[in-house]
Amino acid sequence: MPPKKTVRNVLVDMLDDLDKMQLKKFCGAILDREGEPKVKRQMLDDKDCEDIATVLITTFTESGAIEVALETLEIIRCNAQKERLVKDLREASLNSVSSEVPPNSVSIRYGDIMKVETTGASKLTAQQDQLKYSGVTASNAMAETDLADMNNYKSNIIKAAQQKGVDPALVAALISRSSRAGRTLTDGKGCYNEMRGAYDTFGLLQLDVNPNGGGHKPKGTWDSEEHLCQALDILLYFIIRIKNTFPEWTKEQQLKGGIAAYHSGDGNIHSYEAVDAKTACGDYSNDVVARAQWYKSEGWKSRNRLRILDRGKLSYNSHVAVSRPLEEESGKMSYGNIMNVQTSGASAATGSQDGAGSGVGASHTMAQTDAGRMGKYTSIIKGAARSSGIDAALIAAIISRESRAGSPYAGIVNGWGDNGNAWGLMQVDKRWHTPQGAWDSEEHLRQGAGILVGCIGEIRGKFPNWTKEQQLKGGIAAYNMGASRVDSYDQVDANTTGRDYSNDVVARAQWYRNNGF
Repeated sequence: MPPKKTVRNVLVDMLDDLDKMQLKKFCGAILDREGEPKVKRQMLDDKDCEDIATVLITTFTESGAIEVALETLEIIRCNAQKERLVKDLREASLNSVSSEVPPNSVSIRYGDIMKVETTGASKLTAQQDQLKYSGVTASNAMAETDLADMNNYKSNIIKAAQQKGVDPALVAALISRSSRAGRTLTDGKGCYNEMRGAYDTFGLLQLDVNPNGGGHKPKGTWDSEEHLCQALDILLYFIIRIKNTFPEWTKEQQLKGGIAAYHSGDGNIHSYEAVDAKTACGDYSNDVVARAQWYKSEGWKSRNRLRILDRGKLSYNSHVAVSRPLEEESGKMSYGNIMNVQTSGASAATGSQDGAGSGVGASHTMAQTDAGRMGKYTSIIKGAARSSGIDAALIAAIISRESRAGSPYAGIVNGWGDNGNAWGLMQVDKRWHTPQGAWDSEEHLRQGAGILVGCIGEIRGKFPNWTKEQQLKGGIAAYNMGASRVDSYDQVDANTTGRDYSNDVVARAQWYRNNGF
């Protein structure tokens, strides 16, 4: 049996695996490391691989030397050598030398996103969502609008973030800014160039594939982990470039500079004060940072312990909450408690559908009438509720109001209503949205719930002094007629269909909450 390899043996083999230029970059990166202990240039100059391995171990200890080596290989983009090093460590049964990474180390390796200064979105960026305000509040509203769609990619986001040592909240924020969680893309592509007759960008993170621009060759499908990893490698490259260009900046400033450079190139970053001077809308890094802080505050956090997996890749033991926890009660409370929302119920015009009169009693009667048909959608309603954080009873209430739970007497023909303009159980308006999924599918309900989340976010930004329950009611009204037509809480339904939309929906939701949802 061959002798068991030591940490020193494995490090020497890794260094031998590097070519001359890679070894030079490796030593350069070691010399450029921040913090203590420092390695002096004379300790590495003209040294062979065995000497360099000895320097690493004596300077950082065995466990620290492996951590430093893995981090350095990632920085100089020697990913194949990094994976072989991990594989060799596993085969040599040296897993125990990997010391624990302190909680949130993934978040702070390149700076703590929560400590980065930000002014948020510009007015021009905020206009995407017809917001009448700008700044951090606008960034937060847009991040929240994208949350339901973002959850579709959470698994790949987490995996890519952990693999690259980037905060998952930052990845989500970049996706939100770049592609609005995929909603702005056509078959995974964006930015159509009429002169080229082709799209210039690719994927959730919108890689520049224009041969006359970034010229990147896409890896993986547009929404894959491989795509995200490719984009994050580019981000890390720019963070390191900014770090080397502005060594006097703090980690958080370098992180913000790297985000700006990811968009506009490091050659366009000349000072911290004007970090966004050359980015689109003059706010790219400020907007992304604000969105990331919102995602982080809403639960996109990681608690990690470094380990070496059997498949031979650097990874993390993780407990990651990708969105606000969606246990039974928290899902109902995220946007306000529907049971605490004041309501006057249905108008006489709405109640006349069932000869039910008006008020809360009429809403309850109509909800009960629809309950039999609603039952067959219980599973997909709860699935959409879990993914969006919207109370299942509220989704059921909107279905009841919009389509009478798919009743043919509600004027729904082949899934279409409102003279062919609205789609599905939740009647998504094709004039404003591209309908997704079959008319009675969970995908459709997720889209409808996501639109509602966006409406609530707009109302929160427009009326920050309202209570959560008032904002929830305002968001329900906005789902029907748009946030721009909600002018005051007292007249929240002044412009809605039947002049009672939110009051009727709230009353129906309260009935469904008390009857199984």
